[in-house]
Amino acid sequence: MSTIETVPSTPEKRHALVIGASMGGLLAARVLSDYFEQVTIIERDDLPTVPEARKGVPQGNHVHLLMIKGADIISDLFPGLFDELQADGSLEVSPTQDFHWFHFGCWKQQFPGELRAHSQSRPLLEYHIRRRVSNLGNVRILDGCEVRGLQSTDDSTAITGVRIVQRDNGQTEECLEAQLVIDASGRGSQTPRWLGELGYPAIEETTVKVDVGYATRLYRRPEKNHAWKMLGIYPWPLERKRVGYCFSLEDNMWIVTLSGYHGDHPPADEAGYLEFARNLAQPDIYEAIKDAEPLSPIAIHKFPANRHRHYERLSRLPEGLIVLGDAFCSLNPVYGQGMTLAALEAATLRDSLSRAHGDLAGFPLSFQKKLARVIQIPWMLTTSEDFRYPETEGKRPFGLPVLQAYTQRVSWLTAKDPLATKTFYEVLNMLGSPLELFDLRILRRAVVLQAPPASATTLSS
Repeated sequence: MSTIETVPSTPEKRHALVIGASMGGLLAARVLSDYFEQVTIIERDDLPTVPEARKGVPQGNHVHLLMIKGADIISDLFPGLFDELQADGSLEVSPTQDFHWFHFGCWKQQFPGELRAHSQSRPLLEYHIRRRVSNLGNVRILDGCEVRGLQSTDDSTAITGVRIVQRDNGQTEECLEAQLVIDASGRGSQTPRWLGELGYPAIEETTVKVDVGYATRLYRRPEKNHAWKMLGIYPWPLERKRVGYCFSLEDNMWIVTLSGYHGDHPPADEAGYLEFARNLAQPDIYEAIKDAEPLSPIAIHKFPANRHRHYERLSRLPEGLIVLGDAFCSLNPVYGQGMTLAALEAATLRDSLSRAHGDLAGFPLSFQKKLARVIQIPWMLTTSEDFRYPETEGKRPFGLPVLQAYTQRVSWLTAKDPLATKTFYEVLNMLGSPLELFDLRILRRAVVLQAPPASATTLSS
């Protein structure tokens, strides 16, 4: 347990606070360490000293994707991190060669390519990043502590710190003062309530309800070689609503996550879990795991809805407070954008602080508007796929059927066209704009392709 001490805020000792040692919180703290003399992370959990999942990150037990763009940003913040991860068992993978993906009724073409990604468990990645952050000379982590509220000026126009308690006793409340407070506490963020108590209007929210449930288990990776390191099965036809992933991890493990939309959730018992896998659009995951050695219980998690809290729409925000990560925008984890979005937000924070030159007047609202632009495309890509199901609840954007029809044809094209496949993976990994999928060479081929090749829908070996 960390010891709490009051940290006064003075012009000589500029202090920043981060609520939550989430991926977004850790990356934000790394950025803040370049601009503030002292950075404090406040975390409710007692943080593990080894790579293991923790209560405050319930999705940490499940499959995670780190897009190449996210890895590039994290590598810039922590030089040499992925060399350390590979030494600890992380696998380097080629999206075009090592990812065997059944998508819209066809298997994407596999071939050698220049793109490189990394496959490791979320706990291992978070452990290495947390260790790097905690080793920074001006960063400290107070775990086992809970933020009870914001401290503000008498007129509520500026946040001056937070009130915290140690969770093991919950009695003594102390105040930590700071020039900047960042809420990276996740979907359960209390900032809307805290701002309401200070007289600010309710935060508008946009939600897209998907009712996704998923179940994950670790398996011993067999010695038999497969033509893939990552396997993905998406629904086809879409009425099936079931998704499955099998990724290779450190310590010769497979992590298998099964998920389903709108109440079609995988069960937690072994027989039901295997039967759910057998009834995916293709049986490859079932065939891989039916005789494999389980290494963990089956972990269950549910995700009700995509949610964007529109802090950027407020006419005013108090000085000294910003919100990022899932506390700002939470996306369906089926598409694996969360960690990369956290990295993009950290890069935006770094750019914004650099441009501010130490002057934080008006910074919060300006930053939230920039963040809204950052999440615009990921939100559009995620929700446009979720809206393929008629049960999905939310406001459908204009022109959605045309966009969905085109992206489906591009996916069919990836069964046989290397250019379309490479471009698709570049866009997926946020290395290029989605507009690149409208390159004339891709568009001409996609619009005339009405259905996947018959051979593409046959069972793979």
